[in-house]
Amino acid sequence: MQNILNKEQDEIWKILNLPTTKAEITSYYKQNCKRGSLKTGLEYERISLDSRSYETASYKILSEIIKNFAIVNEWELVVDSDIVIGAKDGFNSISLEPGGQFEISLEPKNNLDDILENLNHYIRQIDKLGEYYNVSFFNIGINPKNTYPNIDIVKKKRYEIMADYLPKIGKLAPVMMRETAGVQANFDYISEEDAILKLKAAIFMSPFITGFYANSPIRDNSLTNYKSFRALAWKYTGHDRCNLFYKNLVNSRMGQGFEDYIDAILDVPMLYILRNKKTIEISGKITFREFMQKGYQGYSASLNDYILHSSLTFPDIRLKNCLEIRNHDSQDNLGALSVCAFYKGIIYSKSAIYEVLEFLKPLNYDDLEIYGMNSAKFGVDYMADKLKMTASDAARKLFEISRRHLPDNEKDYLDKPIWLLQNRKCMADIIIEKGIRDADSLCKYLKEN
Repeated sequence: MQNILNKEQDEIWKILNLPTTKAEITSYYKQNCKRGSLKTGLEYERISLDSRSYETASYKILSEIIKNFAIVNEWELVVDSDIVIGAKDGFNSISLEPGGQFEISLEPKNNLDDILENLNHYIRQIDKLGEYYNVSFFNIGINPKNTYPNIDIVKKKRYEIMADYLPKIGKLAPVMMRETAGVQANFDYISEEDAILKLKAAIFMSPFITGFYANSPIRDNSLTNYKSFRALAWKYTGHDRCNLFYKNLVNSRMGQGFEDYIDAILDVPMLYILRNKKTIEISGKITFREFMQKGYQGYSASLNDYILHSSLTFPDIRLKNCLEIRNHDSQDNLGALSVCAFYKGIIYSKSAIYEVLEFLKPLNYDDLEIYGMNSAKFGVDYMADKLKMTASDAARKLFEISRRHLPDNEKDYLDKPIWLLQNRKCMADIIIEKGIRDADSLCKYLKEN
């Protein structure tokens, strides 16, 4: 009987699921333009390791930590196919990434101090639960000991589809999924023009900021030739859905809108859709544009399909119901807040945005790709020839622009980054200069500091 009902519901979905249009998708972004005070959000991932062996923590233990955290805070568990994958309470949530990386996502706030207070509160709880279960959470960009063949994937349907498809188009996709951890900062936009302007500013800054926040030099229990192996992994996850795949937005500086961003997303191959609680795999067979034009297995493309599809594209800077800036290795708590502070000083000041775009005006798409690869390898220790300066000097200038435009009570968040850049260092240089060359030494150092 249940199978019959499911079949009937499936047919009703096909009948009522009217196809979306580009105008409807554009309207979705316009409806997310904010009014009133503009807020900052933080999504923060850390690597989950056994406290004694520094091997990857097991899903079983991590799920127990989530369950107990949910009980203490009276949060709702998030379940996927009977597998606990997180917990949530309003805008706040915790969740597991594909390789057991532990993410905390916080309610956007007006003030950075409020974000830090929230972060510290929940991190203390998570870390205490971790101590009880012999799990430590490390603020680094990549698992320093285990590589993806030895890391079980969390059995979430989304992750399983990604794990099957992405390695076919990106040789380091398994590294990205199972080994890496990052910091994402989220910002509001007030209009179509404002959204695209902020997007462009973040795009052009991305290689220098990626380089400064490089914090993953140790992988597979040894020092690599990359200061951000996380950034390298993203470079080889999928040319058609990662990095800066929206070339049209990069090479044309002004006068674009939501449709230009949408056009880039429409041409990304699809992974799956959801119907009646059922996952229908597509795995690259068609792009979303083709789905809109022709449908798939009798299904038409809906707005919700587009929203899901856009969340399965992974550019360094992504436009959703807010601007998501995603190109940073995991940091300690204050480092994560410095990411938020840096972008807040620029993103929420139109004069700062124009100053940044003017400074970076000599750069084009090819330059950003080259500098992005250089940043993964060298951090900020390379020459940005088009700017006639080093990457460290370029990053320092960007941080100084940001600091000028931050509220006085938030400028301190950028003191350490600017000091490091004055000394031509990125985050990874601290680890390297201390002579740390293996996973055990790195984890012991991070525990002590």
